Amino acid sequence: MKNKAIYFVLTFLLMFISFFSGGYLERQKIKSSPISPIPLISPIQKLTVIEVSDGDTLKLSDGKTFRLYGVNAPEVKEPYYEEAKAFTENLILEKEISFEQEKNYKEDKFGRELGYVFIDGVNLNIELVRNGLARVVLYEKRAKIKYQDELIQVEQKAKEMKLGIWKK
Repeated sequence: MKNKAIYFVLTFLLMFISFFSGGYLERQKIKSSPISPIPLISPIQKLTVIEVSDGDTLKLSDGKTFRLYGVNAPEVKEPYYEEAKAFTENLILEKEISFEQEKNYKEDKFGRELGYVFIDGVNLNIELVRNGLARVVLYEKRAKIKYQDELIQVEQKAKEMKLGIWKK
C-alpha cells in the first residue's frame, strides 16, 4: 500500500512538472527564436497616391503601380469608366493610404503590386463594388481571398439595386 502511495505521488509530481515546465520552455523558445512567424497577409503599409489611372489602378509615391485585388473596374471606353476613376480619385488622390497584400498574390503578370487599399479605415476595393463601379473577380483554382465574402455580398446588393454597371 505504501509503495502505491509513493508511486501515485511521484506520478502526480512528474505530471505537474511536465505540464508547467513545457509551457515555460515553449515561452523561452518563442522569446529566443530569431525567426518570426510568417503572416497570412503582409503588414499594412502606408504611401501616398500620386495618380489614378482608372478605378482600380493607381500610382504610389514610391513609384510603383498598385492594382486593387479581387475587383475589376471598367476600362477606358467602357460604361462607368469615368465614374469609377472619379470615385477613386475623390477618395484617395494625393492622400496617404494604407494597403494590405495577400501572402500569395502580391504582384500581377504586369509587375503591378496587388492588394487592398484603405483610406481612413475604408476598404476602397469593397466601396467600388458596393457602388456598382467594379465587379468582383475571383479565380477558381486560387485560395479564398481575405475580403471575398464581403465583396460578393456587396456586389449582390449592388446588382439588386441596379447600381452603376448593373443598371442595364
